Amino acid sequence: MATHYFLKMIQALRQHEEIVLYQNVLNISETEAAEVVAFLEFEYKQESLSYPQPIPPFDPIAALWSAKTVYLAAQLILYRKHEEADLEALFPPFSNEVTSSAVLSADLCLRFLPNMIIQLKIMDSTDKLIDILENILLKWHFSGINYPLEVEKLDFKDIEGNSCVMQLYANRVIENKKLTLAKHHLVLDVVKASLGMYADDFWKDFKTTIHINDNN
Repeated sequence: MATHYFLKMIQALRQHEEIVLYQNVLNISETEAAEVVAFLEFEYKQESLSYPQPIPPFDPIAALWSAKTVYLAAQLILYRKHEEADLEALFPPFSNEVTSSAVLSADLCLRFLPNMIIQLKIMDSTDKLIDILENILLKWHFSGINYPLEVEKLDFKDIEGNSCVMQLYANRVIENKKLTLAKHHLVLDVVKASLGMYADDFWKDFKTTIHINDNN
């Protein structure tokens, strides 16, 4: 009976926020890929119960792409057998249109990339893999709100028209106290509305900064 290392790793990541690698196995069968998609779809349905309406549908292609990305990144961090020049080719970009569904479905796994990058920096701050993973987060920055990304490089065109994603985005900005992101013109009003009269209680620095800017 086949041991499904890919599925086990994604389950451990989602359920315990731990990376468990049983051995250096990069080949993923279609059967195991389908099992991972089924697992992530269940996770999406459970998590989205608390999402604001209307909820974008699950995107199985984005979910699988992100799971493979995180799985491969974990393998390379712990079992590096590739030359640095070959690393970028191992991370193909998402080939479909990036929609609100794709953003939320990919986030099921991509949200763990920031901590993986931080650990990689501790191990070797010059590792080329860091740049590759940071570039993924720049594109999928909903999953990188808790990481120090360059705000001026972020593109919101894939999510700015979706009220569900923008509210979830604002929630994470508030949770992580990301003032530079909160002041972005596409995020500011949503953050303001979310904090409401409780801004002083939840995020005093935000209220003070916005009040000063409003008076200038």
